[in-house]
Amino acid sequence: MEEICIETENTNPEMFRRRLLQQIDSWRNSGLLQEFQETSTGTITVWDCKTSDNYQAKNFRRLAAQVIAEHIVSEVEPVLLKRLMNLHHPHLGKEEAKIICDKVRQRLNREELLTGESRYQQILKCIEDFLRERDQINIEGFLRFRLQDYQRNLLTLINQSADDYMIEKEYQDFIDLLKYFVEIQQPRFSEMHLMRQDKSFVLCDPDFKVVHREKVRDLEGADAIISTLVTAAPSQVTIHLASLDEDDELVTTIQSIFDSRVHICLGCEQCAKE
Repeated sequence: MEEICIETENTNPEMFRRRLLQQIDSWRNSGLLQEFQETSTGTITVWDCKTSDNYQAKNFRRLAAQVIAEHIVSEVEPVLLKRLMNLHHPHLGKEEAKIICDKVRQRLNREELLTGESRYQQILKCIEDFLRERDQINIEGFLRFRLQDYQRNLLTLINQSADDYMIEKEYQDFIDLLKYFVEIQQPRFSEMHLMRQDKSFVLCDPDFKVVHREKVRDLEGADAIISTLVTAAPSQVTIHLASLDEDDELVTTIQSIFDSRVHICLGCEQCAKE
């Protein structure tokens, strides 16, 4: 009779226990598993699984590896992400840490869809290779010593997502400040128009007289347009979208600041003159 032992150091092994027990009856009914016993010593829980022969043991190792890999991806990974967040970004609050961890999981899932490379399959292969040479596996020990590349990748994604989050937060704080400036000012114009004239961006008054012109199509030019609009605080900003489709970021920023004051023009006599 062949014996395979699965161990966990988790003080609350219930999640893995449930996942394992879901398979036990099936393994027993198929004749794959002859004996099954759970024991606990201190913080370690051990599941002793005995099969009838070496052939059955190989099949059992493969199926057990699948259960462990599923457990790591679905249950251990969120806990690991939270632990890495607290260790490397302790300055972030609980809610911010949760947002970043969720973003990492979403990014992992998107990358898998795009590349076709599954972290579950990678972890499964590592476990199967490990169990070919051994009759015992400690889940936490395996994670610490055999899945270091996996953990490093999680940390890299956490750092990248944390940086992205802080940039987005700073941007939103800046937008909120500009919105506040617009709200507290008296409008200098009832309406201002943003459009293209002679390959330049122009801001016009209600009578389409040019108030500001920007020939430079870069970040500095966009900032100058936004600064002029915020200073003028018009009651309405009409954006003439003809020929502006390449500058979605500028349009989006203006919409974020001026909100309901923005009117989108999809075509008018002035657009036809551009």
